[in-house]
Amino acid sequence: MVNTNNKTRIQFFGGLRTIGGTIVSIEYNQSRVIFDFGLTFSPATNILDGYVKERKESILQDYLRLGLIPAIDGIFSNDKLKGISTIISTEDDQRETAVIISHLHLDHMAGMGLISPRIPVYLTRDSKKLYTLIEEIGEGVPGNREYQECDYEIPFSIGEIKVTPLRLDHDVLGATGYSIQTPDTTFIYSGDLRLHGKHPEWTEAFIQQTNEYKPDVLIMEGTTLRNEEELPDELLIPSLDIPEDFMTESKLSESLKSVLEQTQGIGIINIYHRNIDRMIDVIKAAKLAGRKIVLEPETAYLAKYFTEEEDIYVYKNESTKLELKDGNLPKWKEDILESVKTLDAEAINKDNGKYLLQNSYENMLELLDINVEEGIYIHSNGVPLGDYDPAYHNLKRMIEKLQMAYIQLGSSGHASPSHLKYIIDHINPKILIPLHSFHPERLRSEKGIQFLPSYNVSYYMENKMIYPLDREQ
Repeated sequence: MVNTNNKTRIQFFGGLRTIGGTIVSIEYNQSRVIFDFGLTFSPATNILDGYVKERKESILQDYLRLGLIPAIDGIFSNDKLKGISTIISTEDDQRETAVIISHLHLDHMAGMGLISPRIPVYLTRDSKKLYTLIEEIGEGVPGNREYQECDYEIPFSIGEIKVTPLRLDHDVLGATGYSIQTPDTTFIYSGDLRLHGKHPEWTEAFIQQTNEYKPDVLIMEGTTLRNEEELPDELLIPSLDIPEDFMTESKLSESLKSVLEQTQGIGIINIYHRNIDRMIDVIKAAKLAGRKIVLEPETAYLAKYFTEEEDIYVYKNESTKLELKDGNLPKWKEDILESVKTLDAEAINKDNGKYLLQNSYENMLELLDINVEEGIYIHSNGVPLGDYDPAYHNLKRMIEKLQMAYIQLGSSGHASPSHLKYIIDHINPKILIPLHSFHPERLRSEKGIQFLPSYNVSYYMENKMIYPLDREQ
């Protein structure tokens, strides 16, 4: 076994050939940082399918035994492990450890609440602001703990490891990549990123900042990569060009306005409200199309915080009416219903062509109360996302049952293949580790080495190269 004192070690616990669930550990002596702690989303195979009731008191043990989160030493409290003796608890681990979250999508942060309170978990200032709000509305992750705050371009240290958050553009507020500097190696972790969002300049700045660090290793997402049959090599070329028919975040608002203007009846829209830019643009598009925007209470609560738009309505469904009657409203919902005008189905049906109504999948039965004649259902990157999720087919069945027109009007949070190649070629790292992809092998740098790691293997850095820990000397 190689003596790794004064050598950087790296291990991969998730996300190598999946979309999400990325968990990467980087260590130097007794210092360790772990990047992201989410769950791999596989709705067709998950045992916890939304119907199986989760056991709050034993959620950590259940997640570990089902393989939903990895068995990592030193990050779980002894009292939460409850007798799982194969994992070293935080109390029995001498390393100085921190977990650092790149952004607030569940595939990157859904397990962060299960980490021991002894271990600091860092969110950017913007991410922490958003997380505080989504926790208030009941969308926080399992577990009860505090989160530390970091900010763009301001470095902080975990023992001998220096970490610097680098802002980039993704479809959620607060997204970052990170520079990780140990005494012998400089890493860049990309998180999730794109060049066709509302702020491509953030990702361009990320590329420039990364070059200034001269990274030895770039750990890079590759969500949009496909196999050679679907994405021939001749199309996997570096380019900043955006095809005319490619929907960017900036184009989306105008397209939505146009769709609404051409629709006689009601507009129904399904969005993911952690995409604050999208939420703001939907509100603006409705207004420009001469429609009143009617939001679910949770989204209206976020909108009140992030926008100055006053002409917003909250949809008051039957369960909300019952909560009001029984006096069982949570404080946040009470606040939003008192401060924003409300509409129910009866009011909307009097002139349904005047409205754009937000409707999440979990609330789709509410559409049975709405006059949807000559209306349109607009799927804008809301849940369920697509064909791979059985719930998506259920959603489509509901829309067919209602005899509504259907349109997908969204913009990906991930860089296109040509943009991925552009980013790689402009950083040109010594070692490229592609992950967060079904086809990571498709992403290569022009001059550097492509390295495809495996699970359950520890690696170490020596002379700017990466080796498995169990190699012979």
